[in-house]
Amino acid sequence: MNRRLVTIFVLDVVNFSKLIGQDEVKTLQNLGSARELIDQNIDEYEGRIFNTAGDSVLAEFFSPVKALECAVKIQNLTKLKNNDLAENDKMDFRIGINIGDVLVQEGNLFGDAVNIAARLEAQSISGGICISQGVFDMVNMKVKVSYEDAGELELKNIEKPIKAYNVLKCRGAQRGIISADSKPKIDISQKEPGSLAILLFKNLSNDEEQSYFCEGFSEDLVSALSRYRKLLVISSNASFSYASKEKTHSEIGIELGVRYLLEGKVRKLGNKIRISASLLSTENAETLWSDNFDTNLDEIFDVQDSLVETIVSTIVGNVERDEIKKISNIKPENLKAYDLVLQGLEYHRRSSVSAENNKKALRLFTQATQTDPNYARAFAWKTCSLANNAEWFQDEMPDNWMQEAFASVNKAMELDPNDSEAHRIMGAIKLMFEGDMETALFHHEKAIEICPSDTYHIARYAILLCYLGDPKKGLEQIEKAMRIDPFCSELVLETLGMCHYLLGDFEQAISSFKKMQIDTRTSLFYKAASHKMIKDDERAKDALKAAFSESGMSIEKFITTQFFQNEAIKNNLSTTLADI
Repeated sequence: MNRRLVTIFVLDVVNFSKLIGQDEVKTLQNLGSARELIDQNIDEYEGRIFNTAGDSVLAEFFSPVKALECAVKIQNLTKLKNNDLAENDKMDFRIGINIGDVLVQEGNLFGDAVNIAARLEAQSISGGICISQGVFDMVNMKVKVSYEDAGELELKNIEKPIKAYNVLKCRGAQRGIISADSKPKIDISQKEPGSLAILLFKNLSNDEEQSYFCEGFSEDLVSALSRYRKLLVISSNASFSYASKEKTHSEIGIELGVRYLLEGKVRKLGNKIRISASLLSTENAETLWSDNFDTNLDEIFDVQDSLVETIVSTIVGNVERDEIKKISNIKPENLKAYDLVLQGLEYHRRSSVSAENNKKALRLFTQATQTDPNYARAFAWKTCSLANNAEWFQDEMPDNWMQEAFASVNKAMELDPNDSEAHRIMGAIKLMFEGDMETALFHHEKAIEICPSDTYHIARYAILLCYLGDPKKGLEQIEKAMRIDPFCSELVLETLGMCHYLLGDFEQAISSFKKMQIDTRTSLFYKAASHKMIKDDERAKDALKAAFSESGMSIEKFITTQFFQNEAIKNNLSTTLADI
C-alpha cells in the first residue's frame, strides 16, 4: 500500500442516533440536504471525500489551512441555515482535523492519523471544530480564527495523549496574520526604482525563543527605511511571509515587484549579538553589498542606523547622515525596555491566537513602561494590548481599564509626538469616542507619514476618508496598500469593497468581499447592500441573514457603527438594507 502525508477532516452529525429514532425519513432527508452543502464546500476548498459511514464524512486535504477554512465555512453556513429551520429540522455537526501519515488502499485512507481525527471530532463541541497540535502549528497566524487550549486528550484506542485546540471566532489583534497563499492576490507589473523588500532576518541562536528579537529588529528596519521617500518598501506582512515559502530571490522579486531584497541573520547570546546582512538585486541575483556586525544590545541602534545609511546609499546614491538621523527610530533610554517591548510584540502579533498571548503581551508592555517611564513606544503598545485584553477577558477587566488605556496613549503622545502607533490609536479614539473627524484625520495622516509601510494604518485612514465622503481618495490609499502588500490583508480587502460600494461599483465591491478568507460583520452588510443595488435579491437576502448571524446586530445597530459625516450616505445605506 502507498503512504502519504495528508490533513484528515472528519465530520459527524450531533445526536444522529436520537434524530433517527425520532423520525428516520425526515432525518435522512435533512442529512441529504446538509450533505449537498458539505460536499460542495469540501470540493471548493480542494478536498476529497474518501469515506462516508452513515452520518460521517471523512475527507483529505493537501493543505491544513484549506481544511480549517472549509470547516469554518461549513459550520458558519450550517448555523445560518439552521436559523431558518424548525427546531426538529436543525442539524448540527462536530468536526475534527488532524495531520499525519496514512496508508492508501483503493482510494481509502487508514492509520492512526485518521483515527485521531475521528476521536478529535468526538471531543468537539456541537457546532465546533477541534484540531490537533500538528494542525495548530501549521494554521495558527494563517487563518482568521482564534483558539482555546483543549489540553492533552486521552483518546480511545490512541496510545499517547493528543494535544488539541478548539477553534473560536477571531478575537484580539489580527494585524499579525500572515497570508498562507502561495502567490500574491494581485500581480505587480512594474518594479519601481528604489523598490525594496526586507525579508525576515533568520534566527541562528541556539535558543528558539530569541526569534522575537529577529522579528522586532527586521520590523524596525522596515519602518525606518519606509520613511525614506525615494524608496518603496514592501509591508512586513508581505515580505515576512516568505520565511515559510520556498521561493528564489528572483521569484520573490517578481511577486512583490521589487528590484532589491535585504536579507540577514542574527545570532544573539546574552547581551552579545552578531548580525549579518546582504543587499541583493532581484534582476540578476547579484549581491550588491554584505557585511557582519558584532555588537551588543546597547549599540543595536547604531547598527540599525548603519544598515539604513548603507542601504539607502547603495540604492539611491549618497545620503547625508543628518537625513538618516531623521528617519531613525527613537532610541529608549533603557535598552532593557526595548527588549521587553520586542518580547511583548512577539505575543501581541499572536494575540488573535490565544488568550494567554494577550496576558503575556500586556505584562511585558507594562513592565517596559516601568523599566523606562520615558519610552513612548511601550505606552502606545500597552494601550493596544489593553484593548485586546478587554476583547478576550470582558468579565475580568477592571472597570477603569479604558481610563488606563487613554492615559497610556496620552503619555505616549506626550513623550514622543512621532510615534506612529500612538497617532493611529489617538485617531481611532477621536473618531469613535469623540466624533472629532478633523483631529482623527490629522492623527491617521501622521501615522502614515511616520510609518508608510504599515497597511493597517493605511486601511484605517481609507475608512476614515470614506466616512468623510471621499471614497475616491480612500480607494487610492487602498491601492497603495495593495502595492506594498500584494497578498492583501482581510482589512484591506474589506475596505476595498467598502470604497467600491460607496463609488457605485457594486460588482467590484462584491468581488472584493469574495476574496476575503472569512466574512466579517462589515463585509456581509455591505455585500448585502451591493447585491441589492444590482437587483440580485436572493443573494442580498442570504448576505443579510449571514450579517445578522455573524454580528447579532440589527440594521439600525450596524448603522450606528458607520460614522459617515454626511447623513444622506448613512440613510441611503440604511434604506438599502431595510429594503432587502
